[in-house]
Formats: sequence, C-alpha cells, structure tokens
Amino acid sequence: MNTKLLFISIFSLLFIIQACKQEPSSYCPSYSTNYETLNKSAINQTPYFNNPAFDTISYASDKGDTVTFVKIKTDSTWYCEDDNGNPNCPKKNANCYQIFHKMYKTIKGNGTFDVKHCKRNANQNLDIIEVLFSNYIFYTGDYAIGDLTHPRFLGNITKNNKTYLNTMYSNNNFNDSISSFCYLNKDYGVFYINDKIKGINYLILK
Repeated sequence: MNTKLLFISIFSLLFIIQACKQEPSSYCPSYSTNYETLNKSAINQTPYFNNPAFDTISYASDKGDTVTFVKIKTDSTWYCEDDNGNPNCPKKNANCYQIFHKMYKTIKGNGTFDVKHCKRNANQNLDIIEVLFSNYIFYTGDYAIGDLTHPRFLGNITKNNKTYLNTMYSNNNFNDSISSFCYLNKDYGVFYINDKIKGINYLILK
C-alpha cells in the first residue's frame, strides 16, 4: 500500500469514527420547556397563600401551652423533570411544575411549621399540599379539600364549641395513622393535630 492510499484509508476511518460519535445526537429531541402553574382556584383551597391573617399561626395544646409561628418568606420555585430517555443526549428540563413555599419561624413554644403547595413534586403527586408540623408532614391533594365524595371527607367538626365546615383528615406521610393525624379544611388549613406519640392535641387559635 502506497503512502497516498494509506493516508486516504486513515482519513476515511477517522471520518467514520467521528460520524459514529455524532450519530446519537441526531436522535436527540428538540423541545421547549413546558411550565405548569398553580391556578387561582387551587391556591384558594387553603388560606396559606391568599389570606395575610395566616402569616402568623398559633396552636394551643390540651396541655395548656401555645406554639406560635410567623412567616419569614414566601417564594415560588419549580420542580423540573427531564423528559429525555436517551443517555447520549443532553439533559433538558422538559416539564417544570410550580411550587409555592411559605416558610415560618417559631416565636413562641417548641415546634416547626412549613407549607408547600406543589403542582407536582418528586413523589409524582399532582396538585399536592404539604403541611409540616414539627416532626409530622401531612399531604393532601388540593382537589380533595371540600370534596364530599372523597374517602377522607368527614363533614363538619366541632372543637371547643367552634364548628369547622367541610373537614377532611390526613395522616402523617399519607398512611401513618399510628403517630398522628390532622383535620383540615378550606378556611383554616390544618386546624387540629393529634400527636399520638406525645399524647398531645393542638387546636388553631383563629
């Protein structure tokens, strides 16, 4: 094989290798990111993001103490998912889902409080409200609040001579009924918490 033929063969081989490296990219999808936001009716399913009176929240326990939380920040972020199943393609945020997050600090008593309203979260839950109370987190679909046909709907509940309308319940992390449960509705959000571990009940002061 002469030098010229050898050069042509090497060049052809390099061209084929380069083409093979670039081939997967031709199959990579091209799309724009889709953003899904929480609509007003969903946000209005709880008072946390539409009622300034809930910038401060207090609960009284049946042991005689009170815990109070005050808002320190409210923001809007996104939970994004990559819709690209080809490992040879660059990662792209194909779908992003809005999250409203309201953070509180404790100004009286012991405990923590935090609220998120997610169009979607990492657990693949759609339109979910997360309320953190101390060591417990209560999840509820915003579509379920006030739904008389939902299996967790309880109707009207009376606590300390006050009636709370269209109430439903939620367990810690959906299904943990051993440690705690809460009552919630559209007007007051989570208004009652039963801490079975500590043997304490909390009722909102509003």
